[in-house]
Amino acid sequence: MQFDLRAHLLDRQVIDGDGRPVGVVDDVVFEHRQGLRRPRVVALLTGRALADRILGDTPEPSRLTSIDAEMIDDIGVVVKLSADESELGDVAWVERWMRDHVIARIPGSRRKG
Repeated sequence: MQFDLRAHLLDRQVIDGDGRPVGVVDDVVFEHRQGLRRPRVVALLTGRALADRILGDTPEPSRLTSIDAEMIDDIGVVVKLSADESELGDVAWVERWMRDHVIARIPGSRRKG
């Protein structure tokens, strides 16, 4: 069975270990070492690539942030990471900014409890 991993993962929501959004999968980094039968995933890339893809361009790697594949806990409807926000560093800054400066201003958007 063949499986197109990029087609399966692109645009999937990425959430941290606490269930907070981190971003979406914008690309997948593979490694193919001599002696390995198949390439293996080493990282997911997330960042500001949506506008590039809408315009039919490829996002510049320097604009994307890498998430080590060892942090992936589960892949389903969303990609769940084992790491929490503090372990991810700057990966989730866009999501945090949107949450704090846009979503938080919408009436009724604050969770209780």
